[in-house]
Amino acid sequence: MRQTSRATALAVAAVLTPASAQSPYNAETTYRKLVRDYPQIRIASAEAPAPVRVRKDLVYARRADLALALDLYLPAPDAKPAPLVLLVHGGGWGGGERTNMAPLAARLAARGYAAATVSYRLSGQARYPAAIDDVKAALDWLRTRAGEFGVDADRIALAGGSAGGQIAALVGMTRPQHVGAVVNIDGLSDFTSPEALRHEDDPAKKPSAAGAWFGGRYAEKAALWRAASPLTHAGKDSPPVQFIVSSVPRFSSGREALAARLAAHGIATDTVALAGAPHSFWLFDPWLAPTVDAMDRFLGQQLGPMPARAPWSADLGDGRYRNPILHADYSDPDAIRVGERYYMVSSSFANAPGLPLLTSSDMVNWELVGHALPQLAPQATFATPQHGTGVWAPSLRHHDGKFWIFHPDPDHGVYLSTATDFAGPWSTPHLLLPGKGIIDPAPLWDDDGRAWLIHAWARSRAGFNNVLTLRRMAPDGRSLLDGAGRVIIDGNRLPGYRTLEGPKLYKRDGWYYVFAPAGGVEHGWQSVFRARRIEGPYEDRIVMEQGATDINGPHQGAWVTTPQGVDWFFHFQDRRAYGRVVHLQPLRWMDGWPLIGEPSAKPGVGQPLREHAKPVPGVFARREPAVGDEFDGPALGPQWQWTANPQAGWHALDARPGFLRLHAQAAAPVRQLPSVLTQKFPAPAFGVTARVELRAQQDGDQVGLGVMGLASDWFGVRRVGGQPRMVGVRCGQDGACAETVGPVLPGYAVTLRMHVTHGARVSFSYSADGLQYTFLGEPFDATMGRWVGAQVGVFATGTPGAYADLDYFRINP
Repeated sequence: MRQTSRATALAVAAVLTPASAQSPYNAETTYRKLVRDYPQIRIASAEAPAPVRVRKDLVYARRADLALALDLYLPAPDAKPAPLVLLVHGGGWGGGERTNMAPLAARLAARGYAAATVSYRLSGQARYPAAIDDVKAALDWLRTRAGEFGVDADRIALAGGSAGGQIAALVGMTRPQHVGAVVNIDGLSDFTSPEALRHEDDPAKKPSAAGAWFGGRYAEKAALWRAASPLTHAGKDSPPVQFIVSSVPRFSSGREALAARLAAHGIATDTVALAGAPHSFWLFDPWLAPTVDAMDRFLGQQLGPMPARAPWSADLGDGRYRNPILHADYSDPDAIRVGERYYMVSSSFANAPGLPLLTSSDMVNWELVGHALPQLAPQATFATPQHGTGVWAPSLRHHDGKFWIFHPDPDHGVYLSTATDFAGPWSTPHLLLPGKGIIDPAPLWDDDGRAWLIHAWARSRAGFNNVLTLRRMAPDGRSLLDGAGRVIIDGNRLPGYRTLEGPKLYKRDGWYYVFAPAGGVEHGWQSVFRARRIEGPYEDRIVMEQGATDINGPHQGAWVTTPQGVDWFFHFQDRRAYGRVVHLQPLRWMDGWPLIGEPSAKPGVGQPLREHAKPVPGVFARREPAVGDEFDGPALGPQWQWTANPQAGWHALDARPGFLRLHAQAAAPVRQLPSVLTQKFPAPAFGVTARVELRAQQDGDQVGLGVMGLASDWFGVRRVGGQPRMVGVRCGQDGACAETVGPVLPGYAVTLRMHVTHGARVSFSYSADGLQYTFLGEPFDATMGRWVGAQVGVFATGTPGAYADLDYFRINP
């Protein structure tokens, strides 16, 4: 029997080992070589954000016993087929693996491209031109299946890094009828240039990487070395080429000659130099994100512009969804259904406006329609930032023809607001229950007409917690009908319970149910208590915990039933700098108890699901809470919040149409500044680009963009010595700040860019022309705020009369 199984498995897994003893080329081995000189780098994540779908190990060709495969990263289906980017890995033609290109593929797919990472025969398996033939075969295979994958066969680009860049360019030059653009990332364009020969034909290398691929040195195989050079084949029909290059020029040898030849034929080229970047930069943060930005800009010019995409969209477009359904800090969610529509509110702490309002038709696609609290009360208290206070976990209900929101302020008590239209206006908050430490209220109007309110306690204000108190409430919600209420569930009497809070009170089949989390937001679980009488006694059961998943602390949310009688549960997960993101889990009833998620190893206890069929069948328009802003409307988008109650005069949208004007406010450390305009982190990885123009009156006037948390970091433009200069400020959790004054700028108009990568790693860069960007400072890790995630913020400070105009504030995947 022929022993083919091992060879086939290795091929499908893309571990194609050359016959020579060349060391593996991947992110891990390269990281070990680079980290001493580049301590700030991190291996880029290959995690595909929703709604990207990944189809792995698609065999596109067979060479004897060898199966050649590719992985395909697909964006959410759209009305128009997606352009395709075929990605070719590097490794000196004799090493490497297609998974090296997975981070790049995932980020391109998030932008709306289909991206394929391809394996090919390495030099230890077959010499030139086998790899070229393989990539062409992959190109043909994808073109013939374009309809199956939702790909546009007329909009295809080839891209690659290092040796993969040379291969991509060569295939593009020799197959121009099928390739609309090429992106050569630090790869050779001419093997015969003096620079290339000095390294690739070095006699001390026995053989060199190129020599092994060609089967001989240049003097022995000159025709092959010329034939393999993209420059040799460049002509009037060649596709446009983008070069993205490192600070090591030898790897992109021949670039200038190829660009000149293409320019002579009127063919577009583009060069993006990443200053200070090492070879293999595309495998690592902070360089992956600017590589994607550059590619997206160029491919948009050559293949057609791409519509803006949300950084995270839970609807996968195939009848399924991926958690979290909201990858943003919509903490402590409560949700209800009224008719065919779903409604959600969440805590907002000290940001204003407060109490975000979200709506959905299918529980997966959510739209932010506004806020219930234009100003936080008492207004004087929240005229300055009050981190960690304000609007804690609210409760949403629909009763007697109107919407009700009960929200607690741990320092003042429980407030009630109502509205006939969910989008507002909402009534002025009525202080229903004054007191300190009273949190997490939830009402129930019983079948007998009586009304109840359950709530928890905050130890930081009340001096105790871990108990749930029930109170009689007037049906109109204007007053309570008893005194201190009654503790109906005491977590101190339950083994292992701590921090019992967040109760929601429901009734089903004659039973009263209290859904309440315990154990703390990062490591806790979801419990349910039931009783025949609302005052108890209550039985208890843990119905969901982390189990074998990576979804920590799954708890505190809402039970919702569809019109068809199918039950679901919303909960949050604390992701520190990303905030408390919202998940949706199926809920089933077993012996009168709910089980949330999927069954875990513990009987009766569920664990969270990452993906599932959507709750409501049918096709619904994709919706996500808005991010960014073009400032073309009469008001700020609902995604914006200030760090304190806003005041007239902080901003204007009519002073310069199409721009947001931020009037400079008195300078203060950014965490103490009330006039910071903020948005939530919207995804695990995203970019922010803002075009700003400072109109300074005196030295010290400035505009800044940054990340606000327990530690805050920002950068921007400041007038220093009568000139515009870049400045970066880093404030630690202890409040101490250090600043760096950067170079003089050619003017006061600058494009500021911030990239957040997986793990909430942040880097800052800026550009005077919007094309070439320069990093400012070292990457850093964003920190969570007080009970909230990190926030993106923009502000202007300085002397009266100074201001900054923002042309746009764009957030992309």
